[in-house]
Amino acid sequence: MALSAVLVLGSAITLVTWAFATRKERVTSYSVQGALTSVDLDMGDADVTVARGRDDATVRIQYTDHSTFGHGATTSRTLVNRSLRVRSRCPTSVPDSCSVSYRVEVPDNVLVDVMTGGGRISLRGYRGRAVLATRSGAIDVEGFCGFLLQASTQSGDLDTSTACAPERLTMRSSSGSVHAVVPAGRYQLDAESASGKRVVRGIAAVSEAPYAIQAFSSSGDVVVERRP
Repeated sequence: MALSAVLVLGSAITLVTWAFATRKERVTSYSVQGALTSVDLDMGDADVTVARGRDDATVRIQYTDHSTFGHGATTSRTLVNRSLRVRSRCPTSVPDSCSVSYRVEVPDNVLVDVMTGGGRISLRGYRGRAVLATRSGAIDVEGFCGFLLQASTQSGDLDTSTACAPERLTMRSSSGSVHAVVPAGRYQLDAESASGKRVVRGIAAVSEAPYAIQAFSSSGDVVVERRP
């Protein structure tokens, strides 16, 4: 038994040493030019930041891939009918062998659709339409201005701050908290939590208002408030 323990310990030390020796970081950048109608990001467990692009019709993508044992992420991209689709996955056969983070710059008025499993989704200063969904990650939005923002997660927290009154803002979390900060205005407001707190501050809720906010959580707190 002592010999077996020594062998197991030796194997573990060898494995850790090999992991450090084979650890790599790879940064890849590319751009897609042309007037796109949508950008669809299916990112697995990667963290994703989407930011407002420059004043040209170019989508710029940069991702950082950390890998060990030579097992990096597999990434594919396709362009069909002015719609860009990017898919990224770490190998499932070797747990904790890789991690990926993305930064994507998207021009105004392009539909952005982001889906992750456990990764965090961040939206920074984007102007247009965005649909964000994650299973267990958090969603963080700052400076959004556009017609539609839809964010949903099963267990993560949702935080949204908009630079202008969104025509339609929908936020849903099963067990996380939901927090929305919007400019002063008149809103159709539907904010509910099944078992958490519900707080509305400085918002004029009017049934025929031109803007609509829906904020729901099954067990987390729901807070909707006017931006200072």
